[in-house]
Amino acid sequence: MKITYNWLKDFVEIKLSPKALADKLTMAGLEVVALEERTGDFIFEIEITPNRPDWLSIFGVAREIAVITGAKLKNPYLSLGAQKPSVKRGQAKTKNQPAGGELKIEIESKKDCPFYTARIIRNIKVSPSPEWLIKRLELVGCRTVNNVVDITNYVLFELGEPLHAFDLDQLSPGKIIVRRARRGEKILTIDGVENSLSGDTLVITDQNQAVAVAGVMGGKDSEVGAGTKNILLEAAIFNPVMIRRSRQAIGCASESSYRFERGIDPEVVVRASLRAAQLLREICGAEEVSFKISGLNNPKT
Repeated sequence: MKITYNWLKDFVEIKLSPKALADKLTMAGLEVVALEERTGDFIFEIEITPNRPDWLSIFGVAREIAVITGAKLKNPYLSLGAQKPSVKRGQAKTKNQPAGGELKIEIESKKDCPFYTARIIRNIKVSPSPEWLIKRLELVGCRTVNNVVDITNYVLFELGEPLHAFDLDQLSPGKIIVRRARRGEKILTIDGVENSLSGDTLVITDQNQAVAVAGVMGGKDSEVGAGTKNILLEAAIFNPVMIRRSRQAIGCASESSYRFERGIDPEVVVRASLRAAQLLREICGAEEVSFKISGLNNPKT
């Protein structure tokens, strides 16, 4: 995993030089296998052990730096987490009604998907991302697409929660379903490959068809593009075993599947969705319409 010195400094006070910090991290178990200076920043390439999924984000590494150096941890988005609504198993809570009718979330198995959130955001202006966002993503090895997709990737690297944005107008209205694929079901994913699915694949569907391989890759038909005006922003927790099977079934790994297979911190899910919504308002001029959740109040995987 790649992280940058300047991005880390958003979250922790660092007085060490990049080289000294790399040595400290390696001694603490976060082995820095490469350190590169580029365009006014330093890129750390770190080997993350399978038992430490909490290190798979900028904030997670910053938190570790605070522990091993005694530095003060800064969390400019901590207040976002305070907005997390309280719900019980199987219930969903809506903050305002989405235009065009209420959205329902149906989860066939809470074991496969303990927690799912959907945020409806309208009046998106899709365009290239601002230069600062492009630079940060490129330094950690992420290709930029457009401002909406880039924001979801930015939050993934920053907080460790994979997000997915669907073009809302390309979904059949009314319901999002999380379920296992039916035998012979197919989906055209955003990489242009048509995949035949099986019961070992977890999918997100609207009322008509699969629109994403859950936690792995979105579908081409609901991909955010230049003409997108409204989105459904997904943030969820999926069973790591199901994500591994789904990834193997379609033969394609992603930054999202890499994290879901290792386990997601339940506390970061809603905070990441809120952080993305904040950036969508600031960068894309978006307007949030509703927020819906389904699953456990304190989901465990």
